[in-house]
Amino acid sequence: MYVDEIQLNDFRNYKDGYAAFSQGVNVIYGGNARGKTNILEAVYLLSSARSHRLSRENEMIRFGEKTARITAKFHSRGRDNIGEMTLFPDKKKQIKINRVPIGKTSGLMGFLNTVMFCPEDLRLVKGSPRERRRMMDLGICQLSKKYFHALSQYVKVLEQRNRLLKENPGSQSLWVWDEKLVQYGVEVMLHRKRYLATLGGEARNVHGGICGERLDVAYRCGAAIGDFDDREAAARQFLADLERCHGREQRFGMSLSGPHRDDFSIVIDDREARLYGSQGQQRTAALSLKMAEVSLLRDGTGETPVLLLDDVMSELDLSRQSYILNHIGGVQVIITCTAEPDRAAVFYENAKKINVEEVKR
Repeated sequence: MYVDEIQLNDFRNYKDGYAAFSQGVNVIYGGNARGKTNILEAVYLLSSARSHRLSRENEMIRFGEKTARITAKFHSRGRDNIGEMTLFPDKKKQIKINRVPIGKTSGLMGFLNTVMFCPEDLRLVKGSPRERRRMMDLGICQLSKKYFHALSQYVKVLEQRNRLLKENPGSQSLWVWDEKLVQYGVEVMLHRKRYLATLGGEARNVHGGICGERLDVAYRCGAAIGDFDDREAAARQFLADLERCHGREQRFGMSLSGPHRDDFSIVIDDREARLYGSQGQQRTAALSLKMAEVSLLRDGTGETPVLLLDDVMSELDLSRQSYILNHIGGVQVIITCTAEPDRAAVFYENAKKINVEEVKR
């Protein structure tokens, strides 16, 4: 899987931008605030229908313009494809793959898989559980449409249940929403537990190769469920946990049990990375998780995702840069940095170098 070229029209700071990529390592270089990250953001948008910056769609439209358009040619599923996305300030974006409209985000999943790593991803280690849940969701959604459906339905049921708890906390109909929450919630939690078990093993190998330390990842379930091997038992335990929480939920007006409270721990050499890890250790742990995600997508789909590295290589010494670029064989990589790569670094010898100023036509 790889991106051949991308065109940006009135997207961010690009009036009319174009870039062509090699199937190997690509380095986009140039000064700060020149639009390097915007190129990666556009690729990521076509992959997941959302910005890694969590930006509103109207914020991505060039100032003074009414629409923004992203067009990319990419290869996946054994064929060449064209992806198009048009953003509007006041209505839903339009997405087309091979000229065919995509009505739902689930229909986009799997056409172009990407893994993004940017400086903000340090939040995976030291940020809130929400950041780690988001990573799980984005990774699993690219692997499983069943998970995407279960997660979407869970979010809808959770919103309805919370509304009922706020507006009518003593309602006798709460049990109806309990059953629906359990139905979709168990599916979400089972997927997350399996995903993290595999991700943790891959990340441990990567992290050990980079720095020699041991990295462990463990799922922290947001519901009191002990037996994950038996789906029916997990459902009964989740339902019982919801019923135990009813009194407190009615007082607080919100759901207190379920995968919306999930988290996972990141431990380096038996010490919680969030509390005791140095910034260098936290950065390496986050990068190891992202590299592991590449492996899971490759193994789960049979195709390698596109790896997007936004201004992170400069934070790593040459040995760590070398390890990363020498252990991702067969993966297209698009890297941004502020200066043209050191010609003495042999792992950049065959990279395609793109001056960001040449992207603007």
